[in-house]
Amino acid sequence: MDWYVLTYAAFNGILVGAMLGGIALGLSLIFGVLRIVNFAHGSFLMLAMYTAFWLQKLAGIDPYVSVLIAAPLMFALGYLVQCFVIGPLIRRERALVVEPISALLLTAGVYILIDNLALMAFGPNVRSTPSAIQVTSVMVAQFPLNSFRIVAALAALAMAAGVSLWLARTDMGRSIRATAQNRDAAAMSGIDVPRIYNVTFGLGCAMVGVMGCLIAPFIPITPQVGLSFGIKSFIVVVLGGIGSIAGSLVGGVVIGLFESVASQFVATPTASIFSLGLFIVILLVRPQGLMGRK
Repeated sequence: MDWYVLTYAAFNGILVGAMLGGIALGLSLIFGVLRIVNFAHGSFLMLAMYTAFWLQKLAGIDPYVSVLIAAPLMFALGYLVQCFVIGPLIRRERALVVEPISALLLTAGVYILIDNLALMAFGPNVRSTPSAIQVTSVMVAQFPLNSFRIVAALAALAMAAGVSLWLARTDMGRSIRATAQNRDAAAMSGIDVPRIYNVTFGLGCAMVGVMGCLIAPFIPITPQVGLSFGIKSFIVVVLGGIGSIAGSLVGGVVIGLFESVASQFVATPTASIFSLGLFIVILLVRPQGLMGRK
């Protein structure tokens, strides 16, 4: 095997992995605070991609500029879903179940509802939303790397750093961290836990909204596009460490790097299967994930 090809595959794997980590950031944050698995995470990504598509089609707004519109819209949608759909269920069950199973099933229902509504509204046709950026590749150490992937990867790193600083330096961020550690103690300290839940869910959806717009220029858009990204996000979050912002990026890079290099030796679907084997092996050795706490 040519070392140039392997190195090129490794670079691409790192970019794809960072992109996956960026998509999984919101899911990790939501699980770390609310203790529920958001099965509709991929559906929110799909909605963000369609938002970028329709903003370009109807108003001529570039997908990268549409981030400024899509992120607040996704925050509002996530806030409302948590407030009026998931919130009442959590309040009913919090005295009995720490991680309500019915909330998990409820988010699965939200995923089915959103995906089928999108299918009814937009149809099954594949859409695309090309960006006005003409530079499609950037030379890095004599390796032509996709510029759109570079933008998505750098945005994921910047978003992870920004959210980490926000959680550490602001009153709202510290309230979110306190709620994640012990919601009963946080409530007794005067923190409005339901509001924290709403803001956290909205923030997680806004983060996936940003990534949805950034990957829209090079990922085909269909009503089912969120499913595969949602599954990969679960794997990335668990592998990196549930609730860990840095762990999401690390887990994404590990999966992306392994699959990209493995695909040079076997077919791409087989490489994906092998990545699941790697996922199982790592969890057997370190059940809390690569950067999770015991």
